[in-house]
Amino acid sequence: MPLPTPPGPANFVRTMLTYQKAPLAFLTNVLDTHGDVASFRLAANRIILLRHPHHIRRVLQQKAGAYDRSSMPYKMSRTLFGRGLATVEGGEEWRSMRRLMQPSFHYQRVATMAEHMLAVIQARLERWDEKAAAGEVIDTAPEMRSLTLRVVARALFALEEGEVCDRFATAIDTVDHELGAWMQFPLLPLSVPTAGHRRYWANRAVVEEIIDYVITQHLTDQVDRGDLLSMLIMTEDEETGARLTDEQLRDQVMIMLWAGHETGANVLTWTWYRLGMHPEVQQRVLREIDDELDGRPPTLADCSKLTYTRSVLDEVQRLYPQQWLASRRSLEEDEIGGFRVPAGTDIFFSPYHAHRHPEFWDEPEEFRPERFTADEVAKRDRSAYLPFGSGPHLCIGNQFAMTEMLLVIASTLQRYRLELESQDPVVPRPLLTLGPEKPIRVRLVPRGRSSS
Repeated sequence: MPLPTPPGPANFVRTMLTYQKAPLAFLTNVLDTHGDVASFRLAANRIILLRHPHHIRRVLQQKAGAYDRSSMPYKMSRTLFGRGLATVEGGEEWRSMRRLMQPSFHYQRVATMAEHMLAVIQARLERWDEKAAAGEVIDTAPEMRSLTLRVVARALFALEEGEVCDRFATAIDTVDHELGAWMQFPLLPLSVPTAGHRRYWANRAVVEEIIDYVITQHLTDQVDRGDLLSMLIMTEDEETGARLTDEQLRDQVMIMLWAGHETGANVLTWTWYRLGMHPEVQQRVLREIDDELDGRPPTLADCSKLTYTRSVLDEVQRLYPQQWLASRRSLEEDEIGGFRVPAGTDIFFSPYHAHRHPEFWDEPEEFRPERFTADEVAKRDRSAYLPFGSGPHLCIGNQFAMTEMLLVIASTLQRYRLELESQDPVVPRPLLTLGPEKPIRVRLVPRGRSSS
């Protein structure tokens, strides 16, 4: 069955502007109008949009070889981030990278990186103690970005030098801001020297300079520092004996650095928002942390014991999946949901909408961590939940990310209760990732006493 014909050329500009202004609302309207398989145009590209988890599973798992990452969004991301594991089209280049990088994310390596994470988290908590004592309100989004950036920088490549770290943090924050602004309204190419684009390229150069500096240090001393970069430098492909080139190392570090801190920061920000909006859930998390840790600092081994806290994180990622929209390109003709998919078509699929599909989720807009108890997860179709993707391209850093977030939550809530400055609802702002549309400010209340 052919899909409905997208609007003609006269509507291209209007569609593009509507999509850029409010992409979630635009996609919701398309899906509500046309169903689980829909079609629309962005510029000159015809897009097929999928919402049903089984249709997404077909693309990502059942026929993964027939869909690669040569779609329009991935072409754009390779221009910005290079050819890392998360951006290459697929094929042997991707398989070789995956074989080289997989050992770096084994449990033993994550355990070593967890020690780096905890050192950074504890240092940040000492700073928050002063803010808590003064009754200050903190803006969670920039605070989480700063924290997760330092966690990732320390765990990825043992960057501890204070001055370099501060310079790096300032540069990557500016890159994030300018890139996000451009992604919302990409009317002019980044090569056009507007004020914002100049800031982007100047600060990107600083990021690349520091990455090159750290790679050079690692290559020079050849010491295993217990970080990811050390492992990547030393690892050889078991089949070919190849190692990552300097350019590949830089591209891998660039994309993991950006994705590793931006996504974790957003999920933590949304977690604080939901715990503040649902004090009964926060109280249950506090009890679990107290019972399991008994006042001692958390470790990697404790993460598996914090089952309710993990359920909260899972529910937050259901509501606010950081890869809220993803894509592939069809390499051959296919059929999805009874509709013909021509070869060479860009396929968009929406985890944001799949996580709300009424066939799989009851009252999907409600925040209910109980959806992720072991019994509920066992009963539910596994394809309905994909915060880290699925199939061969399942995010390689998912264990790292979950460990980082659980350690931040457990360490923070051992010391403080969180109170929102405002109970006003906050909606997501969809850019490259899914952050809050306005600031989420909280007061850190030392455990055992109430705020005034």
